[in-house]
Amino acid sequence: MTTAVALLLGSVPASATAAPGRLSVSGAEVIDPSGNPIVLRGYNWGHWGTVGPQDAADHVAAGVNSVRIPLRWWGVWKDDVDSRDPDPGNPSHIKPGHLAVLDQMIDQASSSGMWITLFVDSNHGQGAGGRPDNFWTNPVMKQQFKEVWQFLVRRYKTKPHMGAFEILPEPKPIGQGDGEVKAFYDEMIAAVRVVDRRTPVVVGSNDNYSCSRLDGAFTTVDPKVIYTCNYFIFENALNRIGQITGFRARHAVPVWINQVGIESGDTDAKAKAREVLGAFDTNRIGWAWWTYRLNGTNALTHGIYYLDPNAPDGWAVKKDWLKLVNGYLAA
Repeated sequence: MTTAVALLLGSVPASATAAPGRLSVSGAEVIDPSGNPIVLRGYNWGHWGTVGPQDAADHVAAGVNSVRIPLRWWGVWKDDVDSRDPDPGNPSHIKPGHLAVLDQMIDQASSSGMWITLFVDSNHGQGAGGRPDNFWTNPVMKQQFKEVWQFLVRRYKTKPHMGAFEILPEPKPIGQGDGEVKAFYDEMIAAVRVVDRRTPVVVGSNDNYSCSRLDGAFTTVDPKVIYTCNYFIFENALNRIGQITGFRARHAVPVWINQVGIESGDTDAKAKAREVLGAFDTNRIGWAWWTYRLNGTNALTHGIYYLDPNAPDGWAVKKDWLKLVNGYLAA
């Protein structure tokens, strides 16, 4: 039976509705749909609304196999970054215009064959800056956040190259220990699994994704969990490598670094970046560089590209940094 006939009859052949391939987890490895271990390496499209039309193709040409894409919900950022829709009649709780932008980013990455990690950031919800009104103290907002995730998972669960759902970055709720943070993640994982049991989830540790607290994040509620922590590079560039590999070995679970980066103006920044990316390569630790495009004009902070009003397209590129990071992307 042809697809056209099947549609007229109200059914679609199995071949036309076959679920797209998904990543999986086996011990300390992330596994691709062909059954081979894969080390996810790529960039953050971290600043909202900055993705360029050529970015995905440039990434693939450089050897990128994954990209981390944000939605920011319930927080304080620059103008028109918060995606939260307070309209009680909107069951997604996401502003329609922001959802359209997210769809576009997801489509760009998916059509280029890069594995996508979708994360939902929430300054308020994670308890940033000691905010007392957060997901641990506000059950109404926690329920809305759960509904946001169920909406997004339902929307993207059949999207090709949807790699993982990163539930909430950098939790730091005041007065809440590792056990309370883990319990929140466990509850959110259960909500995701009501809709999608195939796509891995990403969780991290308390205290702003501290690598030293990874053991507190370990969970047994789901077999498809990838763990993460931040790796912004400071004076002692390699001080967290042992924490990552030790946690990975103790629990036989994969660890992927959601954000690695250093401010371009820091002393010995390039040498430190090479040290860390080289250690990641040696130890088969996946990573996403923070960030590809900076929504700002400061060339001495993070970002491969930064805003330049005098440039023809409004962007300036740090060519030396692009070459450095791209040099560690290919498998």
